[in-house]
Amino acid sequence: MSTVERTTKARRTRPTGMTVATAIAGAVIFLLLAIPLAVQVITAFRGPFLPFGVSTARWSTENFVTLWGLREDFWDVLGSTAVFVGGSTVLSLLMAFGLAWVTVRTDAPFRRMISLLVIVPFIVPPIVKAQAYLLMLSPESGVLNQLLRLLPGDLVIDPYAFSTMVFIQSLTNVTFPYLMIVPILTGMDGSLEESARVSGASWGQTLRRVTLPMLWPGLLGVTVLTFILGLGSLEVPLLFGQESGKDIFALKLWTLISAGAGELPQYGLAAAWGCVFLVITTIAFVIYLRATRDAERRASISGKGFRPTTMKLGGWRAPVLVAIFVFVLLTAVLPLFALFWSAITPYPIAFSFTALVEQTHFSAFGEVLGDGEFWASLGRTLIIAGGSATIACGAATVLAYGIARSRANGWTKSMDLFASSSVAIPAVIAGFAMFLTFMVINPVIPLAGTIAALVIAYSYRVSIAYRAGYSATLQIRKELEEAALISGASRLEGFRRIVTPLLAPTVFAVWIQMFILGTNEFTLPAFLATPESRPLSVYMYALINPRSAQLYAPDQGAAMALIFTLLVFLIGYGLQWLVSLRAIGRASRRARIGQVAPDPSPPPPRPPQRPPPKRARSPRSRSRSSPAADAPPRVRHHRRVGSRRGSRRSGTRDNCPHVDGFVRSGR
Repeated sequence: MSTVERTTKARRTRPTGMTVATAIAGAVIFLLLAIPLAVQVITAFRGPFLPFGVSTARWSTENFVTLWGLREDFWDVLGSTAVFVGGSTVLSLLMAFGLAWVTVRTDAPFRRMISLLVIVPFIVPPIVKAQAYLLMLSPESGVLNQLLRLLPGDLVIDPYAFSTMVFIQSLTNVTFPYLMIVPILTGMDGSLEESARVSGASWGQTLRRVTLPMLWPGLLGVTVLTFILGLGSLEVPLLFGQESGKDIFALKLWTLISAGAGELPQYGLAAAWGCVFLVITTIAFVIYLRATRDAERRASISGKGFRPTTMKLGGWRAPVLVAIFVFVLLTAVLPLFALFWSAITPYPIAFSFTALVEQTHFSAFGEVLGDGEFWASLGRTLIIAGGSATIACGAATVLAYGIARSRANGWTKSMDLFASSSVAIPAVIAGFAMFLTFMVINPVIPLAGTIAALVIAYSYRVSIAYRAGYSATLQIRKELEEAALISGASRLEGFRRIVTPLLAPTVFAVWIQMFILGTNEFTLPAFLATPESRPLSVYMYALINPRSAQLYAPDQGAAMALIFTLLVFLIGYGLQWLVSLRAIGRASRRARIGQVAPDPSPPPPRPPQRPPPKRARSPRSRSRSSPAADAPPRVRHHRRVGSRRGSRRSGTRDNCPHVDGFVRSGR
């Protein structure tokens, strides 16, 4: 083999820079998702404490045998979790679908304001919302129970009743399905419903036989994702469930690893519980994939004739507005008022004008702002949220581009499914799996309880960035990258200089979303944080938890919750404002570049064109009166002008006046 052939073969087999970058991104995502889950499965079969580094660790099924031996407790936890998560999911979907229908498909007034009021609770951290609901429903000092006492019947809501927990969980999760249902309803063609109405169907029949079958794939996907989100939530079970006496899965897992005095944490049994519920969420994720696999069969948007119609509420306008007012009152107004009242009072007391004048003070806000731990935990929160969002968006964008531009085969399909699978992992399972992983590797890599461990754990929601990056990559035509390759650039350079600027708006929008999720996160640091690395959400929970002994200060906890909510709101909308400014600046620069200055000099004169000579008509042809005389002359087929063969035969061009004039005119 010659030197040239060996060099060519080496270039073909040598991995390119883009291939190496894609492999690194895939390895990062694999480490974030696969390794913690594998450690959890190993812990379930190798216990009873930690799977490695402990002399008593051995392979067995003892944890599952113990779990089955406590089958009464197992079925109790499974049933309570099913009712809690399933009931809250159904209620959330009903409220979200109703709100989305009102804001998208009806002529209700103030629809833009209603959409904003529904989205605003998404900014409020979940632990703050749970604390606000607990204060709002307090039997003695809760503002909601005070309002209910004004009604006849002396109605009082028990905050620790299981039905109350289900309803509170549904209120905290309404925004997520609402944001997913709105585009589904927006993209549905209203002509199908109009046809059903013209055919004599009522609104109920139209909804049951036309609307819901068309929306079925999207609604089933939203249902599954809302179910998984509720299964991994720890805030409401932790604040309400400990007093209700009901064991929910998230609370059960927390109890097993939070051993009391004189007890060892049962990591092996907790891992067995996690494996059982991981199988349940995997089945739910498979149902979601199968439901959305043939979603294009029910697509109703076409390029012609698409018109989203609106329904006239008529006499239902007043009841709909009243229902929306009650929803906003329960999700925004009363919870924030309960937090504010708890922050300005020294102890829980009922609201009254006398108490407002005599017993209120604002010293809690000053104490919070003067607390050094508040600022330290706030700085850790920003570092953890920003670092995890950067890691997730960077790795997901590179992998999404590599898979979208690769040939479809089994490997790329498997990686695409794996990178999208983190939505099927509840936060409580991810937090526990990360906790086990850092405990196992801590003798070699001491990461347990550090800020770096929290950054890695927060990055597990990589599928959010991956799906957004994959969809945005498919919208970019390949001609741009092919032009770069023809110009001599490598794939990596084309991705860096051409694709990355085009993906930047989408990636930055996803980064903002993941940053807000990171600042609001409570479940993951509840398993991983220590007093030296805890973010603001965990420190705030210590202030409102009566079991925190010396740290317990409910007024400071409420003041900190309000300040925390305001900071998240300002940071989130501030970043959105910067994105909009950047987009406006980019559009203005394009407009300035697109404007071409007019040339002041007159255009050069065109050379005079000689008209083709007219053929003389004979008197005999003029005197014809037949219809054929008025017909256009028959076009003769001539040889190609300037052909070598025609020139040799005639010595000049073909003898045709029209062609001769065409050539002389220079055209």
